[in-house]
Amino acid sequence: MSHKIKLQKMSVEDLAQNCAQETKSYFSYQSHDTSYCFELFRRAISQRDDSAWKAVLVQYKPSVARWVNRWADKHPDFPLASTEEEDFIAEAFERFWKYFTPEKFNKSQKLEDVLKYLKMCVNGSISDIWRKMRRRQFDQELQDGEEGEMHDPAEPGPTPEELLQSNEFWQFIQTRLKDRKEYIIVYASISLALSPRQIIAEYPDVFHDVNEVYQCKANVWARLERDPDLREFTQ
Repeated sequence: MSHKIKLQKMSVEDLAQNCAQETKSYFSYQSHDTSYCFELFRRAISQRDDSAWKAVLVQYKPSVARWVNRWADKHPDFPLASTEEEDFIAEAFERFWKYFTPEKFNKSQKLEDVLKYLKMCVNGSISDIWRKMRRRQFDQELQDGEEGEMHDPAEPGPTPEELLQSNEFWQFIQTRLKDRKEYIIVYASISLALSPRQIIAEYPDVFHDVNEVYQCKANVWARLERDPDLREFTQ
């Protein structure tokens, strides 16, 4: 009996136990066999086996948590997010379940391919929540700016994003912008790093189509690039 057929005849419980043991070997830099974990994913994704999916969740939840925490450690503003770690983990697995179809699994040659997709789902869930959090901050800054209560940057050597959030720079930029639409274009493009389509999705009440975003962005950028006072300000 081939190893592949043997795997297919194993119970989910035995597969999960072997997967856990082989994962420990991997993290201990010992020889390991990824076929047990790969078979768990095959049953969970291709066969939509609930017990196999539950075993995958138990096995890979710690890995997803590590990926989330690594990202959080690199972003000191992360604690400002109202979303708990468990919510990021749940959303990542939900994305994986929804988008990693049996067809995509069949194109995967090894466990590494599957885990790469899972990690992409983690990054996607974090990015979405992070972007929503940054937009809430932006909306608050916009409201504060209208009330004359913008905040100064906290650290020296400001990046373009930090400059954009500083009191002095915002006051300067606002004198060069014609309206709220241009204000949103500048902030959403630089600080939030949104694409034109994402800007439409985030501000459907401001922009109607991609061409409008492109045109507005081009006009603002061209005008700012020609501004000699702005060049002096950022030097």
